[in-house]
Amino acid sequence: MLLLPAILTLRDEIQAKYEYRTVPRVGAAGGIATPQAAYAAFAMGADYIVTGSVNQACVEAGASDHTRNLLAQAGMTDVIMAPAADMFEMGVKVQVLRRGTMFGPRALKLYELYSRYGSVEEIPQDEREKLEKQIFKREIDAIWADTVQFFMERDPKQIERAQADPRQKMALIFRWYLGLSSRWSNSGEKGREMDYQVWCGPAMGAFNDWVRGTYLESPENRHVVDVAMQLLTGAAYFSRLSQLSTFGIEPSPALKHYTPDNPF
Repeated sequence: MLLLPAILTLRDEIQAKYEYRTVPRVGAAGGIATPQAAYAAFAMGADYIVTGSVNQACVEAGASDHTRNLLAQAGMTDVIMAPAADMFEMGVKVQVLRRGTMFGPRALKLYELYSRYGSVEEIPQDEREKLEKQIFKREIDAIWADTVQFFMERDPKQIERAQADPRQKMALIFRWYLGLSSRWSNSGEKGREMDYQVWCGPAMGAFNDWVRGTYLESPENRHVVDVAMQLLTGAAYFSRLSQLSTFGIEPSPALKHYTPDNPF
């Protein structure tokens, strides 16, 4: 949202110069999970909005029931930054759910070990045992064998690099856990609930606060089209309230809130 005014100004400058038949449209995304946030984006000049976290808990997300239930209980502070599987070596992080899963702390532990040691063999024996028993739940040698088989079928150069660089080998072993954790979350892998990687931002908690006590509190009632319509309807509602306020009409406190209407 911080960049939106600057982007809109740049768009207007480009439009004035090239005079496109259709003016380029600029949307807004990030943290939009309530009608107030949607209205704020439109009030700033956004032509459209894109939601993210709120869709994760919807039926169409393809996540397991366990994962969607966790998301429906999340608060705004129930998130943590954890290493990204595809950019692990660069230290890139993504926001994930903290409540109900240990993935975040465990993934951070892997990156700590990767930063401290030059190879798997350098990891102290007690730390290695903790990895195998508490996080991987498999022996590291077995994980490496699966990793070799995986990349030999898809990208053999990854194995060539790992054989020449022990630290890269360690990264691929750690990425085995990071990569599978999101799949476990989607499929509902039994016994791996504490390792589920669930992508989520604070917006999920804001949405849960808004819909608490309504039919949308239950994850089985959350459908992406309905959620989008409720957000847009609420944004229109707050836009009308703003207009009334401009005209000097102050609504009663009871009218200053928009509650999702049950469509059923």
